[in-house]
Amino acid sequence: MKTALSTVIYKQAHPYLQDLLTSVDNQSDKDFDLLIINDNYTKEELEEVETQIRNTVHGINIHIEDISEKKLSIAGTRIEMLRVAKKLGYEQLVLVDADDTIAPSRMASYKQAFELDKDKVFFYNKFVTEKGEDVFKSLPKTVTSIKAVAQGNFLGLSNTGIRLSSLTDAFLDSLNEGAVAVFDWYLFSRIILDIGSGACVENADTIYRIYEDNTAGTTRDLSKEYAVKATHYSNLAKRYDYFKNLQAKLSEVDKTTLKLSNNHQGYWWSDIQMEDSYEI
Repeated sequence: MKTALSTVIYKQAHPYLQDLLTSVDNQSDKDFDLLIINDNYTKEELEEVETQIRNTVHGINIHIEDISEKKLSIAGTRIEMLRVAKKLGYEQLVLVDADDTIAPSRMASYKQAFELDKDKVFFYNKFVTEKGEDVFKSLPKTVTSIKAVAQGNFLGLSNTGIRLSSLTDAFLDSLNEGAVAVFDWYLFSRIILDIGSGACVENADTIYRIYEDNTAGTTRDLSKEYAVKATHYSNLAKRYDYFKNLQAKLSEVDKTTLKLSNNHQGYWWSDIQMEDSYEI
């Protein structure tokens, strides 16, 4: 099966790029391609970055796709990454953010998971901090229901892999409906609802740099969570009655009474919960 590890590179994450590349070069299994999507480096800058990549990563086929002239949004670049990967014929795509790093066994573990569990459309792994601490208190072994990520999310474009052969071109085109900052949450919600289920992969950690510039941020900001959920539910309500109901419930929440939840688990945006539809 043709497998790639893919990331979107952009200038703001350049201070972290070398660490990511080194972790790619350190993979125990190098029988995969590295697909690099350029977001906003100029052509001259990209030439320097390409030299850096090829001087660091050895024994792995490297494909660099420059989409900078399209000037896409954050979500748009991720959708284009999926389109490019599918066009290049990759059947399995493992994902990582340009400011994170990966454990040496990540690609080997994902390739094995894809091979052994062909019913699963996507896989996910633990996030750990640079100190080795778990970002999420627990992760389910499988995700078969949208309830697992309806009111909190642990599926990002740095700790997941997708059986790309299961995604049609029409599905990829439809993702533009959810081209907002929290695209990861939208993407995997759509996959669960329209295509299929996922499973956790062991020994495949993503080392996650937590800082305030992350989309999720570093603080449990209830007003931000309410705004994120309002947008997220509104986008999904265009297609699914389940999210029409959640959107209606959220609109009834008295924002002045919001409190941090004891059932947080470290998941993104999981403090505001409507308990009858929350599941871990």
